Amino acid sequence: MPNKSWVNKHFPFFPLVNSTLLSAALAVVLLLLFTTLALRHIHSSQERIVREHLQTSLNSFSELISLWQQQNLGALQMLANSSQGTILLKQVLLEQGDNPATQEALREWLYPVLLVMGFDGFSVINHERILVAASTHSYRKQPVELPETIEMLDKALAKRPAISRPTIAVRPIDGPRGLQPAGSLMQNMCVLFESEVTASGYFCLRFNTQSSFFPIFFKGRTGRSGEIYAIDNQGRFVTPARFYPGRLDSSASSEALQKIARIGTEVRRPLAGGEDGPLTDMVDFLINREAGFVKARYEDYRGIPVSGAGRWIHDMELGIIIEQDVDEAMAPYLASRNIIIGLSLSANLLILLLSITAIINRRRLAIREGRFRSLLDNLPAATHMTSIDHQLIMVNPAFCSLLKLDESDLLGRDMHDLPAPNWLKPLLQAEEQVGADSYWKDVVTELRHPDGNSRYYRIVRFPIIHTQGQDPQAITCIWVDATERIVANQRMEEVNQNLEQMVNERTQELMAAKDEALAASQSKAEFLANMSHEIRTPLNAIIGLAHVALASKPEPKQRTYLEKMRGSGEHLLEIVNDILNFSRMEAGKLELDHSEFSVVQLIDKTVDQIWEKAAAKGLQINVEIDPQIPPSLLGDALRLGQILINFCANAVKFTDQGSISIRALKVRDWQERVEVLFEVQDTGIGIDADKQTQLFQPFQQVDSSSARRFEGTGLGLSICKNLADLMSAHIDVQSASGQGSCFRLRVQLEKARPQPSVPIVQPATSSLASIPTDCSILVVEDNLLNQEIILSLLESMGTTAECVGSGPEAIARVQQHAFDLVLMDIQLPGMDGVEITARIRELDVGKHLPIIAVTANALPGDKEAYLAAGMDDYLSKPIEPQQLRRALEQWGHASRVASDLVPKASSFDFLHNGGIDTRRALHNLMNNEKLYRRLLERFAQERAEFPAQLQSLLENNQPEALNQVHSLKSLAGSLGMSQLEIICFNLEQQLHAGGWQQESLCKLDSELTAMVELVTQGLNLQHN
Repeated sequence: MPNKSWVNKHFPFFPLVNSTLLSAALAVVLLLLFTTLALRHIHSSQERIVREHLQTSLNSFSELISLWQQQNLGALQMLANSSQGTILLKQVLLEQGDNPATQEALREWLYPVLLVMGFDGFSVINHERILVAASTHSYRKQPVELPETIEMLDKALAKRPAISRPTIAVRPIDGPRGLQPAGSLMQNMCVLFESEVTASGYFCLRFNTQSSFFPIFFKGRTGRSGEIYAIDNQGRFVTPARFYPGRLDSSASSEALQKIARIGTEVRRPLAGGEDGPLTDMVDFLINREAGFVKARYEDYRGIPVSGAGRWIHDMELGIIIEQDVDEAMAPYLASRNIIIGLSLSANLLILLLSITAIINRRRLAIREGRFRSLLDNLPAATHMTSIDHQLIMVNPAFCSLLKLDESDLLGRDMHDLPAPNWLKPLLQAEEQVGADSYWKDVVTELRHPDGNSRYYRIVRFPIIHTQGQDPQAITCIWVDATERIVANQRMEEVNQNLEQMVNERTQELMAAKDEALAASQSKAEFLANMSHEIRTPLNAIIGLAHVALASKPEPKQRTYLEKMRGSGEHLLEIVNDILNFSRMEAGKLELDHSEFSVVQLIDKTVDQIWEKAAAKGLQINVEIDPQIPPSLLGDALRLGQILINFCANAVKFTDQGSISIRALKVRDWQERVEVLFEVQDTGIGIDADKQTQLFQPFQQVDSSSARRFEGTGLGLSICKNLADLMSAHIDVQSASGQGSCFRLRVQLEKARPQPSVPIVQPATSSLASIPTDCSILVVEDNLLNQEIILSLLESMGTTAECVGSGPEAIARVQQHAFDLVLMDIQLPGMDGVEITARIRELDVGKHLPIIAVTANALPGDKEAYLAAGMDDYLSKPIEPQQLRRALEQWGHASRVASDLVPKASSFDFLHNGGIDTRRALHNLMNNEKLYRRLLERFAQERAEFPAQLQSLLENNQPEALNQVHSLKSLAGSLGMSQLEIICFNLEQQLHAGGWQQESLCKLDSELTAMVELVTQGLNLQHN
């Protein structure tokens, strides 16, 4: 504390500084300092290495030049001192070049040697410095004029190495390699030739600078900027510079090449305006001091910073300079500098991020601590925390308030020594009862409050653990006043007991009411069954006998009576059918079919049903069908026809003159569905607007008075409304009194997909155009009147029939005689029709014998129950002659061809007939039929939704779409689906070209759908 106070006193701003930021700033400063020192050290080391490298390179190159000079001078001295050379040289000097024969002998001797040694010519100069012999004839008898040659002769006279600087030939020169043009660079080297016969002279050899001297410098260049060149005592280039302003052209003249390569130009630094500046530092030092020099950084003749080394060679009167760009020379340093700076910046960034993270975490920690403190202070339950040795280390205001002590009086005290009120002692005792080996506690303790009431406190005790698996650091305990909850629970238990008793009593009442409702429903069903049977039985006699009587061609008056009697019976039958249909829908047992049908055929059948009655009233029937409606749809054609027939029947009933129009219009179209609007419009009496709401209610009629003209149950439109609701369709009416009515049905139907051409085995009766005359029929009926009616109908249709009245008689007759068909009544004495059918099916002759149920029972589920019991068809009483005729046409000879209807198909014939090359597929699979079946099943299951997936892939991931199409093409080829394979191939080619056509996608969708359906049907056919 004193230290902190001293810091705050002398540095009042220090508490305002974040310690984390201060530490981070100090770390950044130290890191930058160490980085700077390291970079300086590396820079100094690299400069020293560069200096040493340049000095070493200069020494090596100087030795190489000296060696080259010694070798050439040695060759010259060797030729001059040779026996033949001495003789010829003395003779030339003695004759002063006047004897052509001597000069020719000298040339013939020297040329082969010069070709081998790489020299381009020779000359012999007397002491007066006149050329007495030379390889170039035009130079003979000419005095020496070139300053470089005079300088070289002076060195030779002084017995010093005499190799001239590169000089330009002012005229063409000749030599062993032929004639060279004027302007060629050349160098001469001479030795003093002393003879006793005549005065001393000079023997010189000439060589081409570009092929002898310059290559030494070219080979010494290193890296991308390493430069070695020579200068004269005027600071001019003697050798070509590596970097020149233009591009060398092999067709250019020697003078142009020298100019481009800077030969003869002074080595000066360029100025900003493009003008020449002073000599470079290295050149200036060499020509003024003629000594060695190494410098780490200066500008060269390009104005680029370089590091270089130079040395003046007195023997050749040349300065040798080696230079390299600072960037290349210091590349290791630059790389190290970048790495170090990058690491330093990364470290600084990391320090910054860590500091910010630490500040954020401290801020979050402070926020959490503040939230925890606020939560603790506002927690209504008394809460305290103790150390492992039971010392209080944290309490909240609720705890202090409960004990009536301040926080300062509680912290640090032992739990055993707390001055708590006597009525709270049980809480402390309950907490003390927890052993040292247990930290978790959740108990409820009852206390007696000073006001005399019982108080209940829940003690929740748990350990404080910093990390998982660590020993507890402290123990927290919460005292929760649970008095209200416990008292409420006690009262709730009392209420629950009473409620349970009430629920049991109510449940018993509901069970009794349910039993009564079930009994009432059963009674209703039994009543409808009995009513249907009792009404249909006499109706069967009335309608049947009327039909038989009308077939006997009665007198006109009697025919009128009979037709009215039959019409009344049929009207009564319609009433019964409406009641039963309504009962079936009310019971929820009516299920919709989902099969393929044609709208044209549906309307044709509807017109057939009402044509006779409409024609009798002189009404015209108009039919309009939208050609855009698909030819095949999926739905319940029977129920749709029932609605349309009801609309048309009402139109005929309520129209006395005019016409009836039936229309089918397409409203909306989707890819797989279509919405169709059916309209039936008449010119009848119409309906008032206030009465239209009653049309679709059961047992409701527009005219319900006793004097109404039209009769009916009032159930027809109600049944139509219920059927429309089952099909999720909409039904309505537009009408006005005296202006006719228009009933409309708007329904959505699925489009039927095109089916592959698969041969379908039809029953043998489908080929018959009429009832078989040799059909033998057994009628099982106990009612004599009904026997007479059925026999009369069958005889009028040209068949042979006999009747029995009981089950045993029927079974005996089936065993005795080969019948083609059995008409079976259901309600028979002793044994009903269902049991009789089961007994007949057990016989060998009865396995394929068609049995048709003939009954007055027409309640929901009756037909399905009879078909499930083994019967083949169903006819309801009273028997309609047309229904009986159709049954005879369908089942008359079915038993004779039953064994031949469905011949056993060989494996995969169904798929082969549908267009799949199963032979090719099995051949590819080595005739493994099980594997082929599995592949087909997977194809039908996994590829059904492929077109939709492909459309999405083409829009979002075309490469993946190409892979999927290629995979489907291979699979189709393996399974024998040739057409699908071709379609996939064409689409794959389009995708390779970068696009696709929607028509190809539609073809793929259609063909793939057909193949999936064909495989599904084929596999199901073989399974069955």
